[in-house]
Amino acid sequence: MLKLFAPRGFHARVGPAPFLTLATLSQAGASFVQQGIVVMGIFFASQYRLSLAEMGLVTTALSLGITSSMVVMGAVADRVGPRRLLFYGTIGMSLLSLALLRQSQFSALLLILFSLGVMLAAAPAAGTKAVFTAFRDGPRGMVMGIRQTGVPLGALLAASLLPRLAGGSHGLRPTFWLFAVELLFLGWAFSGVMQSGAAASASHRPHLSLSVVGRIWRPALVSSLLVSGQYLVLGFSLADLRQTHGIGLATGGLILAMAQLGGGVGRVLSGLVSDRLGGRRPPVIVGCAFIGATMALVVAIMPTRVSVVWLAMVWFFLGLGAVGWNALTITWAGESVPPQHSGFAMSAVGTSAFLGSAVFPPLFGALIDATHQFNLGWALLGIFLAAVGVMTWRFGRTAAKMSQA
Repeated sequence: MLKLFAPRGFHARVGPAPFLTLATLSQAGASFVQQGIVVMGIFFASQYRLSLAEMGLVTTALSLGITSSMVVMGAVADRVGPRRLLFYGTIGMSLLSLALLRQSQFSALLLILFSLGVMLAAAPAAGTKAVFTAFRDGPRGMVMGIRQTGVPLGALLAASLLPRLAGGSHGLRPTFWLFAVELLFLGWAFSGVMQSGAAASASHRPHLSLSVVGRIWRPALVSSLLVSGQYLVLGFSLADLRQTHGIGLATGGLILAMAQLGGGVGRVLSGLVSDRLGGRRPPVIVGCAFIGATMALVVAIMPTRVSVVWLAMVWFFLGLGAVGWNALTITWAGESVPPQHSGFAMSAVGTSAFLGSAVFPPLFGALIDATHQFNLGWALLGIFLAAVGVMTWRFGRTAAKMSQA
């Protein structure tokens, strides 16, 4: 641990600890906005007089913007360097957040939210590339995991702060100002400690080729499938806790927060373990998949009357497995390609996760609507995660053979 944060061989304008702190806070700031839009859906519905379907479009517009631009932002990070990308991208995010202040038409709101999503993709693209590059002379699994804890951290802050802020007499206006200020401050603070210049010497930068795509499709596929557990836990836990176990929303929120905490712990621990295994990411991803599968099956067979403490413990370990794998697939992809293309590779995996997150929740919801049985849904999720774990194990063996060839 101490060796990991030693300044020798580290490539940034500050030491490893403050660099990683700013990287995590920058990601948390972007997640605060992304997750905050979801949290504030009901306030958008009230201010713009939206139906439930239109309220769903608020979240969809932002997510589509992120999904459509993330790979492009990763390629830009490779070409111009993450410092320039985040510096100018942060300006765009902040200006678009302020543009929300002046919109009274729903169609214009959706257009700005889509554009905001496009620019928000610069934060994870630049952040993963910067951390991946700064720690290039040492193990990167744990530090990438620490940076990725910014995602659940931002979600927790959004859920805790924004409903109170948006529920005040000024409506959504203070929230949009907060978005603009925190994005600008955290983005510029992080970009200021990155090394200047492009990520690699431009004269020797090869073009993207099929071989690069061939090296990243495995972590991308694994990410798109494992994200089922992450988003089903986040999206359906409250409904299950209320319907099956009779837990109120306030207590259910605390139990769901334990899953978020477990996911953050899992991202750090899985990175540490994979570093101790010599940088072998797939076996640890398999471990996360089987932990998530086991806990999903535990949720499926739990009796109706269970203590809150037991539920909190179960959801903590459910989050540890179902959410803790995320940073490893990103690192696996970045390490599978030449350094000049690591930004593209990691952003491609991020895009695949967003695509998966758009597919699985509606399918799970349709299953619950048809059967009225959450237990069946959790059981099928457990079986699915276990199958993805087996597939990942085979992918890992194939990757090991390719590296030895």
